Amino acid sequence: MDALRRGWVGLALFFAALVLMPILVFGYHSQEPRSGPTPAASPAPDGRPSRSGPGAMPTPSSTMSVAPFTFAGIHQGETISGFRIIRVETTGYAGPLTYVLNGPTGPYRRDLPGPPYLFTPHPGGWQTSEVPDGLYTLTAILVGAGNTQISISFTVSNGAGTIG
Repeated sequence: MDALRRGWVGLALFFAALVLMPILVFGYHSQEPRSGPTPAASPAPDGRPSRSGPGAMPTPSSTMSVAPFTFAGIHQGETISGFRIIRVETTGYAGPLTYVLNGPTGPYRRDLPGPPYLFTPHPGGWQTSEVPDGLYTLTAILVGAGNTQISISFTVSNGAGTIG
């Protein structure tokens, strides 16, 4: 009890953490070889390095393919309005998928544990009248397939609002 009051136990735990932390971090990073760049490590479209670290949103990059997958319900360069049902169709993949929408509203992220891969910021789909007009990029990331991703760009043109 006397040692506890003097702080020796706390000090011993602190030094043990200092010694063990580098060993644990090195062991974690050397467990799995990386097969390629992750979305946070890929450069932004204008050539600048993208943000990385906790909470960083992936930036759109070129289409890579591990499991075949495509967008349905929207086309590259399309101008959309009203209620839309957008989904990703995959062949041979049933793991987690992350949607990231970038545009005038800032990044919006939606994580799905498995199919169906519907982009649903609103019940049943996406009410585009709830976001400002402008150019958007929707990225779909197959989380369980090495963060393979596809992106599509389109324009929303129907009135201003916010994702709800």
